[in-house]
Amino acid sequence: MTSIVFESLLPVFLVIATGLALRKTAIVPEDQWRGIELLGYWLLFPVLVLDSLIKMDLSNIDLGSITRGYLLAVILQLVIVWQLRKPLHRRLGMSDRTFSSVFQTTTRWNGFIALAIANKFAGDQGLAIVALIMAFTVPILNFANIIVLTICTSDIRPTIRTTMVNTLKVPLIWGALLGLAINLAQVPVYEPLLVSFDIIGRAGLGIGLLTVGAGIRIRAMKTAKTNVLIGIIGKLFFFPALVYTGCMIFGVTGLPLTIAMLSASVSTAMNGYVLARQMGGDADLYAATASLQVVVSMFSIPLILWLIG
Repeated sequence: MTSIVFESLLPVFLVIATGLALRKTAIVPEDQWRGIELLGYWLLFPVLVLDSLIKMDLSNIDLGSITRGYLLAVILQLVIVWQLRKPLHRRLGMSDRTFSSVFQTTTRWNGFIALAIANKFAGDQGLAIVALIMAFTVPILNFANIIVLTICTSDIRPTIRTTMVNTLKVPLIWGALLGLAINLAQVPVYEPLLVSFDIIGRAGLGIGLLTVGAGIRIRAMKTAKTNVLIGIIGKLFFFPALVYTGCMIFGVTGLPLTIAMLSASVSTAMNGYVLARQMGGDADLYAATASLQVVVSMFSIPLILWLIG
């Protein structure tokens, strides 16, 4: 089991390393990665999720159980990490600006890494389950993180309307919701259109991993301190434990359990770094934590999947 998982992970991390090498060697200049990220954000990743959910075989998956189990874990994680805000301020002198990045790195997850591993590990069915989890967690996590960033980085209180508008701007959410709606309603899709979705989506997997690698900051990793450890432990170990507990409560087993644990165990989303930088969070801490999580998860994911296996 461990060797299978490791072999499934290794190509993913080799592609990530390739992205880092491309940026470091300036074969692809750093200022051009922004355009690649936008292509993935607006087209490739939403189409990948849309295609996976349209093809998803819902007959063998208890949607209610996996949704309730994973959602319980997400809500508990958000509440628990938020409750750490004042204790971390008192004991470690952590500023709100720094806490906003701790919150992001312990609650966000990198769906693109999970999609790539699930594709290697379980094919279209694995892709579809990850896409399903993305469909109901991405809106909640974006909503919660935008609120926390607003509270921690400015004097202006967020309104429900502003936060909802910002959340609904995420194209990945629309790809997931549309794909799920087409599947549940059993709407027939023209075959050449499905083939086009598949071609675009497959490109999204590779480009997504390359951009993850390009986002890694070695210098930030070298300056990592206690705050980074909080993000690593909270995201890579504590949250998977919550997801496992939620799945056990609602009776999730087999492949859905494995993919749920895989989704819970991947590193934080790299795009949170851009959000931290734009909204005044601790972008350096985010970069350090996200980069180290990628490295640690190469060993923690096989361990966690071996334990549940």
